[in-house]
Amino acid sequence: MSITLAQICDAIETTLGAATTLTATDGTHSQSYDELEEGIGDVPMLQVYPQSGSQDAAGRTDRTTFGGGNRQTEFVIHADYYARERSHIGEDMALLVNGIDAMQNVFEGQDKKPYFDLAGIQAFRWTWERVQFAYGGTSYMGARFMITVRVF
Repeated sequence: MSITLAQICDAIETTLGAATTLTATDGTHSQSYDELEEGIGDVPMLQVYPQSGSQDAAGRTDRTTFGGGNRQTEFVIHADYYARERSHIGEDMALLVNGIDAMQNVFEGQDKKPYFDLAGIQAFRWTWERVQFAYGGTSYMGARFMITVRVF
Protein backbone atom coordinates (compact mmCIF):
# COMPACT_ATOMS: atom_id res chain seq x y z
CA MET A 1 0.00 0.00 0.00
CA SER A 2 1.48 3.32 -1.00
CA ILE A 3 -0.65 5.59 1.19
CA THR A 4 -1.17 5.58 4.93
CA LEU A 5 -4.30 5.57 7.03
CA ALA A 6 -3.25 8.96 8.41
CA GLN A 7 -3.08 10.39 4.88
CA ILE A 8 -6.53 9.00 4.07
CA CYS A 9 -8.12 10.52 7.19
CA ASP A 10 -6.45 13.88 6.59
CA ALA A 11 -7.51 13.93 2.92
CA ILE A 12 -11.13 13.14 3.78
CA GLU A 13 -11.17 15.76 6.55
CA THR A 14 -9.73 18.42 4.23
CA THR A 15 -12.18 17.61 1.44
CA LEU A 16 -15.32 17.30 3.56
CA GLY A 17 -14.27 20.30 5.65
CA ALA A 18 -14.94 22.41 2.56
CA ALA A 19 -18.69 21.76 2.87
CA THR A 20 -20.52 25.09 2.96
CA THR A 21 -22.11 24.43 6.36
CA LEU A 22 -18.69 23.95 7.95
CA THR A 23 -17.16 27.21 6.74
CA ALA A 24 -17.09 29.91 9.38
CA THR A 25 -15.46 33.32 9.70
CA ASP A 26 -12.55 31.82 11.61
CA GLY A 27 -12.03 28.93 9.14
CA THR A 28 -13.52 25.50 8.76
CA HIS A 29 -14.73 23.58 11.76
CA SER A 30 -13.30 20.15 11.14
CA GLN A 31 -10.83 17.89 12.90
CA SER A 32 -8.87 14.88 11.74
CA TYR A 33 -8.14 11.92 14.01
CA ASP A 34 -5.09 13.52 15.67
CA GLU A 35 -6.83 16.85 16.35
CA LEU A 36 -9.85 15.54 18.29
CA GLU A 37 -10.67 17.30 21.54
CA GLU A 38 -12.55 16.23 24.65
CA GLY A 39 -15.46 18.54 23.87
CA ILE A 40 -17.11 20.26 20.92
CA GLY A 41 -16.21 23.95 20.96
CA ASP A 42 -18.22 25.31 18.06
CA VAL A 43 -20.89 23.77 15.89
CA PRO A 44 -21.25 22.78 13.21
CA MET A 45 -18.25 20.48 13.60
CA LEU A 46 -16.89 17.55 11.60
CA GLN A 47 -14.61 14.91 13.12
CA VAL A 48 -12.89 12.33 10.90
CA TYR A 49 -11.28 9.18 12.29
CA PRO A 50 -10.61 5.53 11.31
CA GLN A 51 -13.11 2.91 12.47
CA SER A 52 -12.02 -0.40 10.94
CA GLY A 53 -10.15 -2.07 8.13
CA SER A 54 -9.90 -5.33 6.24
CA GLN A 55 -7.81 -6.88 3.52
CA ASP A 56 -8.58 -9.36 0.76
CA ALA A 57 -6.98 -12.57 2.01
CA ALA A 58 -6.83 -14.17 -1.44
CA GLY A 59 -5.25 -11.16 -3.10
CA ARG A 60 -7.73 -11.34 -5.94
CA THR A 61 -7.91 -7.96 -7.62
CA ASP A 62 -7.96 -6.79 -11.19
CA ARG A 63 -4.15 -6.83 -10.98
CA THR A 64 -3.84 -10.60 -10.46
CA THR A 65 -4.52 -11.10 -14.15
CA PHE A 66 -1.13 -9.56 -14.77
CA GLY A 67 0.56 -11.64 -12.07
CA GLY A 68 0.77 -8.76 -9.63
CA GLY A 69 -1.04 -10.46 -6.76
CA ASN A 70 -1.93 -7.15 -5.11
CA ARG A 71 -4.33 -7.25 -2.19
CA GLN A 72 -7.18 -4.84 -1.79
CA THR A 73 -7.40 -3.10 1.56
CA GLU A 74 -10.60 -1.44 2.73
CA PHE A 75 -10.76 1.14 5.49
CA VAL A 76 -13.97 2.37 7.09
CA ILE A 77 -13.60 6.02 8.02
CA HIS A 78 -16.18 7.79 10.19
CA ALA A 79 -16.96 11.44 9.61
CA ASP A 80 -19.17 12.61 12.46
CA TYR A 81 -21.11 15.77 11.67
CA TYR A 82 -22.33 17.69 14.72
CA ALA A 83 -25.00 20.06 13.41
CA ARG A 84 -25.96 21.72 16.69
CA GLU A 85 -26.45 21.21 20.39
CA ARG A 86 -29.79 19.49 20.93
CA SER A 87 -32.47 22.00 21.92
CA HIS A 88 -35.46 22.23 19.54
CA ILE A 89 -36.23 19.25 17.28
CA GLY A 90 -37.46 21.24 14.28
CA GLU A 91 -34.54 23.67 14.29
CA ASP A 92 -32.09 20.85 15.00
CA MET A 93 -33.38 18.82 12.05
CA ALA A 94 -33.37 21.83 9.71
CA LEU A 95 -29.68 22.43 10.38
CA LEU A 96 -28.94 18.73 10.13
CA VAL A 97 -30.65 18.35 6.74
CA ASN A 98 -28.83 21.41 5.39
CA GLY A 99 -25.54 19.91 6.56
CA ILE A 100 -26.26 16.53 4.99
CA ASP A 101 -27.11 18.24 1.70
CA ALA A 102 -23.82 20.18 1.80
CA MET A 103 -21.82 17.03 2.56
CA GLN A 104 -23.58 15.13 -0.23
CA ASN A 105 -22.58 17.87 -2.67
CA VAL A 106 -18.95 17.41 -1.67
CA PHE A 107 -19.19 13.63 -2.06
CA GLU A 108 -20.80 13.99 -5.49
CA GLY A 109 -17.91 16.24 -6.51
CA GLN A 110 -15.58 13.26 -6.03
CA ASP A 111 -16.38 11.87 -9.46
CA LYS A 112 -12.87 11.20 -10.76
CA LYS A 113 -9.46 10.22 -9.41
CA PRO A 114 -7.67 11.21 -7.36
CA TYR A 115 -10.53 10.85 -4.91
CA PHE A 116 -10.21 13.25 -1.98
CA ASP A 117 -7.18 14.64 -3.83
CA LEU A 118 -5.11 11.64 -2.71
CA ALA A 119 -3.51 9.36 -5.29
CA GLY A 120 -3.88 5.74 -4.26
CA ILE A 121 -7.56 5.68 -3.32
CA GLN A 122 -8.97 3.39 -5.99
CA ALA A 123 -12.63 3.54 -5.01
CA PHE A 124 -14.93 4.62 -2.21
CA ARG A 125 -18.55 4.41 -1.13
CA TRP A 126 -20.42 6.14 1.63
CA THR A 127 -23.55 5.96 3.72
CA TRP A 128 -24.91 8.10 6.53
CA GLU A 129 -27.26 7.80 9.45
CA ARG A 130 -28.81 10.35 11.77
CA VAL A 131 -27.30 10.28 15.24
CA GLN A 132 -27.95 12.03 18.51
CA PHE A 133 -24.38 12.24 19.80
CA ALA A 134 -23.50 12.41 23.49
CA TYR A 135 -20.13 14.13 23.66
CA GLY A 136 -18.47 15.71 26.67
CA GLY A 137 -21.71 15.52 28.65
CA THR A 138 -23.70 17.38 25.98
CA SER A 139 -26.21 16.05 23.45
CA TYR A 140 -25.85 17.02 19.76
CA MET A 141 -28.01 16.44 16.70
CA GLY A 142 -25.86 15.08 13.90
CA ALA A 143 -25.07 12.48 11.30
CA ARG A 144 -22.41 9.82 11.00
CA PHE A 145 -20.99 9.38 7.53
CA MET A 146 -19.37 5.98 7.01
CA ILE A 147 -16.88 6.11 4.14
CA THR A 148 -15.40 2.85 2.87
CA VAL A 149 -12.14 3.52 1.03
CA ARG A 150 -10.46 0.89 -1.14
CA VAL A 151 -6.72 0.98 -1.81
CA PHE A 152 -4.36 -1.48 -3.53
